[in-house]
This record gives sequence, C-alpha cells and structure tokens, in this order.
Amino acid sequence: MLARILNLLCHLELFLATQHLQQDPNPHDIEFWNRIAREHVDRKLRANPHLLTVKRPKNVILFIGDGMGISTVTSARINKNQKAGNPYLNEPLFFERFATAGMVKTSSFSHHVTDSAAGAMALLTGRKVDSKTLGMVPKSGTVCAKGRDLHVTDGIVENALHKGLDVGFVTNARITHATPGALYAKGLHRDVEYDGAAKQLGASDCNDIARQLLSYPASEFKVMMGGGADFLIEKSRGGMREDGMNIDLEWSRLGGSRRVLGDVSDLQGVEASSEKLLGIFAGSHLPMYLEEQMTGSKTVPRLSEMAAKAIEQLQHDDKGFFLMVEGGNIDIAEHANQMHLAFAEVYEFEEAIRKAREMTDPSETLIIVTADHGHALTLPGYLPVEKSLFSSDIVTQPTAKEEQKFELPGLFFASGPGFRGGLRMTDVQVNEQERADPLFRQPASVPMAHGAHGGEDVGIWADGPLSDLFSSSLENTEVAYIIKFLLCLSSSDHTFCSASEQKETPQHGFIRGLAESIGPEGLLISGVFLLVVAVLSLLATVFLAGLLFVHNKRSLRDLECSSQATLVKTPM
Repeated sequence: MLARILNLLCHLELFLATQHLQQDPNPHDIEFWNRIAREHVDRKLRANPHLLTVKRPKNVILFIGDGMGISTVTSARINKNQKAGNPYLNEPLFFERFATAGMVKTSSFSHHVTDSAAGAMALLTGRKVDSKTLGMVPKSGTVCAKGRDLHVTDGIVENALHKGLDVGFVTNARITHATPGALYAKGLHRDVEYDGAAKQLGASDCNDIARQLLSYPASEFKVMMGGGADFLIEKSRGGMREDGMNIDLEWSRLGGSRRVLGDVSDLQGVEASSEKLLGIFAGSHLPMYLEEQMTGSKTVPRLSEMAAKAIEQLQHDDKGFFLMVEGGNIDIAEHANQMHLAFAEVYEFEEAIRKAREMTDPSETLIIVTADHGHALTLPGYLPVEKSLFSSDIVTQPTAKEEQKFELPGLFFASGPGFRGGLRMTDVQVNEQERADPLFRQPASVPMAHGAHGGEDVGIWADGPLSDLFSSSLENTEVAYIIKFLLCLSSSDHTFCSASEQKETPQHGFIRGLAESIGPEGLLISGVFLLVVAVLSLLATVFLAGLLFVHNKRSLRDLECSSQATLVKTPM
C-alpha cells in the first residue's frame, strides 16, 4: 500500500517538474535531455514500485570501452571461446553476466556517428554536444569557447565533488585524450591537448587540456592515471610543451598531500591513503597489451592494475566515490583494423571489471559497463564455427558467363588501412600466415588512414544497487542522469535523497527529499492527494468489511435453517 502511494507521489512530482519543459523543449539545454531521462526513470519506478525502497549505491564505477560496439563484443566473445577450445559454446564475457543489460544510442548533437569526445560528454555530463568538442555547449564554436556561460559545468564529477565524494579516472590512453578530457576540460576542441596544438589550431586564448589538469575540477580528483607525459612536460625534459610548464610538477605543488607516479614500481609502492595520485606511465598512449606480451617486457602497468589501485585509494576515506575507467586502446586498435590487438584489449578491460567487482561490495557499489560508440565492423557471411574469425569463407557467385569465387573474411571493416583493393580467391592461401600475425590488419572496404566509427547502438551492462534502471533502450545522456540520480547529486529532477537519508528509512528519506524537490505548493498538492488516497482506502476497507459482515450473517442464517430442517426429518 505504502509503495503504491509513494509511486503515485513520484508520478505527481514528475508532472509538476516537467510542465515548463513541455512548452519549449530546446536540445541545446540540458533540461531537454533531463526530461527524457526523467520520464524513463518514472516509467521504471511506476513499473517497479519496490525500487523506491532500495538503498542507493554509495559508489559508482563507470567502465567505458572506447569503440567497444556490439560487433566488437560479439567477435571478442567468439574468439575467446575458440581459443579456449569451445567453438560450439558462446560463453559470455564477465560483464555480459551482469544482472542488467540494455542498449545505448550514441549520436552527438551534431552527427549521427559521434566521436569519442562528444560520446564521453554525453555519458559523463548528461547533455549532447557537438562532435570533437569538450566542455562546450552546442553551437559555441569548434576550437575555443571563452566564457563560463559557454562551458559545461554540471557534469557528474562537478556534482560529486560538491557533495564531498571522491573522484578519479583511469585510462590506458593519454589522460588528456577525448574520453578522460570530457571529465574536466572546458571550452576546447579535443585536439588542443597541449600549448603547441593550441597555437596550431588558433586556440591560444584558451588553456590547453593538459593545463586544465591544474584547475577545478581536475585539481581535486583523487586519482588520475594513464599516459600522455609528452604533453605535460617541457622540451628540456623530453616533452613537447613550448611554454616551459611542467604540469606534473605544478600539480604536485597545488596543496595537500599529492604524489606523482611514473612507472610500475611507483604504482606498486602506493599504499591506500588520503593523498591524491597522478600517474603518468607513458609519453603518449600506453603500449598495447599484446605488443608487450610479444616483447616479453613490462614497461607500464596494466589497465586492471591501475583500476585496482584506484579503487583501493578511493575506498580509503570511505566518503563514497565516482570512478571512470576507460579501455582506450580498444578504439585505437580498431581504428588500425587490428583485431588481434583489439581482442587482447577487450580481455584486459574485462579483467579490470572482474577485479572491480571482486574488490567492492555489490550492495554498495554499482558497476556500469558501456561504450561511447562502436566501429563499422561486421561478421559477414556464413563462417563455420570451427574456423577462426581471422580466416575466410569462400562464397560462390554465379554470373552470366561463369561462376566466380570470392573471399569473405570472418571480420570486415567498412573503412581503414586494411583496404587491399579487392578480395580475390587467390588471397586465401597467401594470407593464411599473415592473418595469424598479431599486427595483421583486417580487410576494409574503403581506404582510409584510420577506420571510421560506427553509428549503431552499443550495449550497457550494470550490476549493483538499482541496476534495473539501465535495462532499456537509452539515450547516452540518460546514463549520466541516472548516475546523478542514484548518487543524489542533483538538487531537483527526481531527487528523493536528503543529507540524512542514510540514517532514515528509505520511505522517510524519500518524503524528505520530495519536500525539498517540489517545494511548498507541490508538497501541499501531494499532501492533499495522499489524504484523498488514504480516505478512499479507508472507505474501501469499511465497505469490504460491511460486505463480509453481511455475507457471514447470511451464511449463519442458512446454516441454522439447514440444521432445523435436518432435525425435523430425523426420526426420533
């Protein structure tokens, strides 16, 4: 009964909160995307009222597999089973076993097929922006947008820091690259990673992305790990900066306890504490995992090792935290059409997710796995299950004169450096040895230096408190909204939380948060509505009790009559 009342109140709050948005929706405004997400959350809560009584997660870890589209996940799963000797078994990847699964749309504000910058902005802030821009509201320019009103400042991390949560990120790409940059960079084209690029692109009036590591919010992140030292240090130290700045050294002097990490031993020597960590383990992106295995060397930490250390550090102060982990090398390998490398990166990404789940309490930590976009990768034809995805099938095509035979690769890109000028039957034997090379490039249809992204929806998998909210077809902006909602980061928009919610019953916290969210007028209407529901419930109870009383009385009278009739007919 109480759950139904709370659900009705939730629906009433939604109605009150969205009336002004229905009159003039504007996709430039985050409220446009909030409305879409709010309606989704409302549908979920109406369909599952019990969710209103579930305690919200204390921590959220968002795993972004850069470029990890559905075809990448599918082919990685098939390849893993084949290598394990199970070609007939489609054993799922670790995160595919999560309790909740859904789909996420990937378009940016300006393009059907997004780039990583706009894709990450949607997932991390809850609004769509123009492709290739970071921290910049739509239509503000493409290179440099000056002025706070043109900057996106309402992302997950800004709200999390304001609430007192710890924040961190881990990537095997440069820490100034598109996906991590979406967490903190403001008003820039994604390529303005250092001062030299700013000059080349005409953005010298704006602080480059590396320099923004010294400003809020990045300056307050507890953990930042990845590559990209070249853009952080001056030329005299082997870097590329022309302004004489050494971002790593200046970051270490910002105040508080801070430590800069430069290699594997530095990372291994870290004990969980309250200090802030900046780990820069390569000049650019970290080396591919498979390439390091081939050389037998280990010059940088693995993604799973960085993720585990970040979790230890973020759990130390017990404030609650938000952590973003990016498998950036998946995308880099696919741009090069190199699926041997891409699969190894997917498996390392999977291992990081496994470690995160093992290290955290499932009742307190929500883990979400998704992608910012996919790649134009297909599994064409009818390849037998016994054959490797790196082999080919031979397709016979009848023509007017004679039958022609074509090679149909197990994996095929729409574009990229794997273009070979056509696929001929004679390629099959010639390329068998080449295909086994870890650096082999899958065939592509259109010659390009870098393969293009795909525009299809990507998967999303979630495990932990209230993961059910992700089981749907979502806009990429809805992912950020739901995270804000679950961490109680917004002052309105479906926020049923309060500062003391953890000490109250879920219903009490809900009512207090509702009062703060909808204000006195909304609360008055809600109170009247609740009173009406209570009165109707009471009347219904009285009515049912009356019917039961009449029914019982009639049954008793019938029983008495039956007994008397029996006595009359029975001989003495």
